Amino acid sequence: MRKLKSILLILLIVVLVAAGLAWKYQDWVMAQLYLNTMEWEGRVASLKVDQVIEELQIEAGQRVADVGAGTGLFSRPLAGAVGEEGIVYAVDINSELLQHIENRAQREGMGNIRTVLCAEDDPLLPEPVDLIFFCDSLHHIADRDVYLKNLRRYLKPGGRVAVIDFGEDSPHLMSSMKFSLPELERWMTAAEYRLVGSHDFVGDNFFVIYQCDSCPQ
Repeated sequence: MRKLKSILLILLIVVLVAAGLAWKYQDWVMAQLYLNTMEWEGRVASLKVDQVIEELQIEAGQRVADVGAGTGLFSRPLAGAVGEEGIVYAVDINSELLQHIENRAQREGMGNIRTVLCAEDDPLLPEPVDLIFFCDSLHHIADRDVYLKNLRRYLKPGGRVAVIDFGEDSPHLMSSMKFSLPELERWMTAAEYRLVGSHDFVGDNFFVIYQCDSCPQ
């Protein structure tokens, strides 16, 4: 039934696009597509959310930014990891998805999740954070080398950047948007980050963690 609903939604989007109406409801259309596909059981299982959170070694009271938060799949467990004294900034360019995250956080009593409507080239974080986290979102960003360098101003000294994204063997439909680990390493090295963790348990994705010892905040 869930798969049928997703197929019907995709057909609806195709009809809207063909009718020239999708531009007017772009945020809503994309939000509905994400809500019906991003937290399906197979994807959640392959991402091994609990194990990812454990490997991030987050401390209570820390500030964390989930950039490209989508439906909040990682924002919620990140909020649990930082505890009541910490804050998770759920960052996305889609206002409808942010409203979904806010509504669910309220229902589940997660007062430490704050939503941030970002720009395409800037996460617009309100304060420096201890960790900036990307899951299947960095590939959507243009000029990634510049973007990653500019992230430095949003990190505390010793702050980290964690990236989960499509591996070279991933069959994902957005393969044209993929980037390789060597490319990411070049960008991060140029921006003065150093690799502090690398994992291969997240399905077809890679999972790497970098640290910024010289970040200015």
